[in-house]
Amino acid sequence: MVARLRRRNTYRIIAHRPYDRPIADRLPSVMHRGALEQLEALTNPRLRQERDARKKIRSEDVGDPPNELVLASFVYSGPSRFTDGSFGVYYAAMERATAIAESRYHTERFLTNAGMPPTEVFKRVLSATIDGIYEDVRDRLASDPLYDPDPARYAQSQAFALGVYARDESDGIVYRSVRAEEGTCVVAFRPRRISHCTTDETLLFAFDGERVDAILRVETAGL
Repeated sequence: MVARLRRRNTYRIIAHRPYDRPIADRLPSVMHRGALEQLEALTNPRLRQERDARKKIRSEDVGDPPNELVLASFVYSGPSRFTDGSFGVYYAAMERATAIAESRYHTERFLTNAGMPPTEVFKRVLSATIDGIYEDVRDRLASDPLYDPDPARYAQSQAFALGVYARDESDGIVYRSVRAEEGTCVVAFRPRRISHCTTDETLLFAFDGERVDAILRVETAGL
């Protein structure tokens, strides 16, 4: 089943590392800044992918003008529920609470597996408009392999998504959230279907060594 989707407010939460000033602003001359830009062109995956024959984004799907916040999601995509890592995607939730629940789960899992001590992690909440024609799997049972909660068992959902992507008839998949009851998520395959992407707010996830036990909204001044 396919569904026509146009959602003005979708939410995506990404890692945020606060800096006092960008590195380029601390360089003493325009010449040094130019050298930094040349270095970035050689080392930044987002820039390299423009020259790489094995792109994670189909050229016709990039959009004009491209939004770097959106493109970063595609370029840095690794294996997840709806991609085996061979093509880039953009995950978002229809509700802010759903985006937080999804991010909370994956942050807890990452930090716990890494054996991290209690720490604080900053996150950026992105808001964007997503539209297009999407494969709609919300009517599938919770027992369907597409909804397996274990990230170690994503093989069937990845294979399903690869088939949708290869047919090139849908702009992505809309599905029920696995981490938030009654929540809805979307995975977009085309950057050009994502517009007006901006940072909505900054959050602090407080990790106590086992779980994220507090999430606070923080002021961005000075971050």
